[in-house]
Amino acid sequence: MTIRSFSIAKDILRFEGTAPNKYWRRFAMLLALAVVIATMGLIRNSGAVVIAAMLIAPLMTPILGIAASMVMGWTRRTLVLLARVLLAALCSVGLAWLLVFVADVPRGILIPDQVTARTDPGIDDLIIALASGVAGAYVKIQRSEISLLPGAAIGVSLVPPLAAAGILLYFGEPWSAYEAGLLFVTNLAAIVLSASVVYMVSGPRSSLRRRAQRLSRLTGSLSATLLVFLIVAYQLGTATLERYREGRLEEELAAAVTDWADPVSVEVVRLEVKPRLNKADLWLIIDLPFNVQTQIGSIADLMPEKLKNRDLLNVLEGILGRDYEVAIRYQTRIAGIVDLGTERAKPAPTVEEVVGE
Repeated sequence: MTIRSFSIAKDILRFEGTAPNKYWRRFAMLLALAVVIATMGLIRNSGAVVIAAMLIAPLMTPILGIAASMVMGWTRRTLVLLARVLLAALCSVGLAWLLVFVADVPRGILIPDQVTARTDPGIDDLIIALASGVAGAYVKIQRSEISLLPGAAIGVSLVPPLAAAGILLYFGEPWSAYEAGLLFVTNLAAIVLSASVVYMVSGPRSSLRRRAQRLSRLTGSLSATLLVFLIVAYQLGTATLERYREGRLEEELAAAVTDWADPVSVEVVRLEVKPRLNKADLWLIIDLPFNVQTQIGSIADLMPEKLKNRDLLNVLEGILGRDYEVAIRYQTRIAGIVDLGTERAKPAPTVEEVVGE
């Protein structure tokens, strides 16, 4: 091994330097700041602020240290680093909960999109984490590319899902908090696995492995990591298939509702299908002719005859089946195009036509 390679390997393995206590104090401070920034960014629904927290978060370095220790066969150091990362994760969740509690955020408000975005992990998140782990390990080896490390840190989400879990626990959403925690575990397992592979196939690997002479420990560590990875991949694969089913059913329902109403203009405001619960939520706005405001009668009398004669429930049952419960909300609004010169009204274009123009 060349002198340069040896110094790089030493830097990867002993990232704390000669003063580990000082490093971990700095680590705790930076992690706390990252959690504060991420929590405030999630509550404010600001993606830019969340990205800033990713840049500050110091979790990537010890996670890569776990991978390097595994390759060396240093079981004790691997377990110590893993315990510290998991402890830091739990403290991050608790700090996020405390911040929202102190800020006295009303529990009745809608949960911001930036928070809910961390509660639906899928196979795509796993692929991102694998790629980020490869990038992070490569950058650590190729010191000339060290400026790219922040990009790898942004690519994978470590602190934001922890902050999201704390926020969701405050809002009384334990299942969603679990899914946010699952996203963190996904990223952790994927980074460790992919970084380990990079370290094993990189230039200094033969020297490191000869020095360690602990291939059995390396095999055991990789097997345990791979097992966790496969368990996570199974859960994410199931969630991805569920998401695909939801999207397909929602697309079919939207098309069926539009066909049911044609030529009457109907806007689908909300459409959500949950196959796992056999429930659906449908919210429509039906346009009434412009001249109905001059007529006397109930809303039912003013509804277009086509919509009276064909039952929407039959349309929904044809796609979802009879086992579903569907919450249906519909509103009516008066819509039309008026010729200001003659004051004559004609039917308004559909919402899709207006948006297309």
